[in-house]
Amino acid sequence: MRIAILVAGIICTAASFSAMAGADPSPGHGTRVLTQTPPMLCEIGSDDEEAGIGPNVVCQGDFPQSPPEPCPSWPGQQCSVVIHQDQAIVTASGDFSYRDANIGVGDHPTLDTLTTGQTYHIQGWTIAASEARTTFTNDGTGHGMTIGSDRNVTAF
Repeated sequence: MRIAILVAGIICTAASFSAMAGADPSPGHGTRVLTQTPPMLCEIGSDDEEAGIGPNVVCQGDFPQSPPEPCPSWPGQQCSVVIHQDQAIVTASGDFSYRDANIGVGDHPTLDTLTTGQTYHIQGWTIAASEARTTFTNDGTGHGMTIGSDRNVTAF
């Protein structure tokens, strides 16, 4: 019985430190995943299609510290809410920014969910998911970002 539990533990640990099944490390490809804390969609990219961007992580969510966007209203109407840019982006070189865009899911039928308490290695990034935050660290440079459960982002 103890051996079976030990073997199951080793298999689970090995799976948590492996790459996701759909990871394609060639330039212009990314792996889209869902995080639990905070709940959001992220794309971990081996490289961006734009020259010079390099490996990056883009997460889409509601980030209270991101810059507000102009209110999409018609003449004579007032906005009742502040709309913030909804993507946090960090590159392997440590460049960080926000933008207003949409991560399309296109023909990706199933997205992997990063389970709280696990560490993942995807596209040259280490992702540590905890109950308080999700941290993305580039394996080569050590740069990345942490997104807390309060959705505040800290780049490093």
